[in-house]
Amino acid sequence: MTTTSPATPPFVVTVSLPDLLPASRLQPGDTFAFPDTPTPLIVLNTHREHDYSGFLRLDLDGQDQPLCIRETEDIRPLCLPRTYELTCPLCDHVAKGRIDIAAYGEPRILVCRKH
Repeated sequence: MTTTSPATPPFVVTVSLPDLLPASRLQPGDTFAFPDTPTPLIVLNTHREHDYSGFLRLDLDGQDQPLCIRETEDIRPLCLPRTYELTCPLCDHVAKGRIDIAAYGEPRILVCRKH
């Protein structure tokens, strides 16, 4: 007779991110770098520029002036903490969690603690 015990934490299947993302994906709390420089930059706040369509104004930690870049400009994600809410396809249980999508990828499927 074989028995199995359910895993304690939920199992989350993720899809890895590309090495470069458009700046439009940035949110407060993210850390990124430009492709040609290794200096990490921490985003405190993001603002869509209303006067200049297609631009993003970033308030950065340690910087007195905001940085204005195109929303389509490539950035290298270093830390992108995100909250997810996924439904288990086996029982429809909804689970919430937090994950660094730069390190672990974007959550796609969850198998809850019951399975």
